[in-house]
Amino acid sequence: MGNFVTKFNIKLLVIHFVAFWLFIFGFQTLAYLYDFNFLIFLPVEARLNDVARTNFDMKVVAQAALVGAIVAYIISWRISLRRNWYWLNSTVIFVLIYVLKLYNLLGWSKLQKAFLLPGDIFRLNTRTYYITNGCIMLAIGCYLLFSKRIQRFIDGKRVVATGKPEVVRSAKSN
Repeated sequence: MGNFVTKFNIKLLVIHFVAFWLFIFGFQTLAYLYDFNFLIFLPVEARLNDVARTNFDMKVVAQAALVGAIVAYIISWRISLRRNWYWLNSTVIFVLIYVLKLYNLLGWSKLQKAFLLPGDIFRLNTRTYYITNGCIMLAIGCYLLFSKRIQRFIDGKRVVATGKPEVVRSAKSN
């Protein structure tokens, strides 16, 4: 049992959780482009008159978030296999983030103002606003997953002055 628990990497879990979060809300933000004129520009009263279309469009947005989680999981899982990290780390993150998203506990309502801020250089509720915000979230998520520097950090290595990675030794091992 102890060997099983030691395979979990807290650094990987936290960094990949943040990357999953960014993928989910990046995909969700970009999904508003699906039926943009209907979802964004029509008044609420007009959308209430076409309930079926509104429900379908909101299902598309919700499914885009799930697709974002699946894409992040596949990337995380492949990176874990390639770097010889325990594959169950990625699965645990996927299950955790799926459950939190299912119960709306990922904090989007509190954090969306900060993450939708970069698109404010364009007018609010324009296509470029949504594209900019979605792409920035995906870019940060990709950086967290693919960056060699972050991968070395997860591995517990640091780059010394010679440019070669060095294993960081914990105080317990000395």
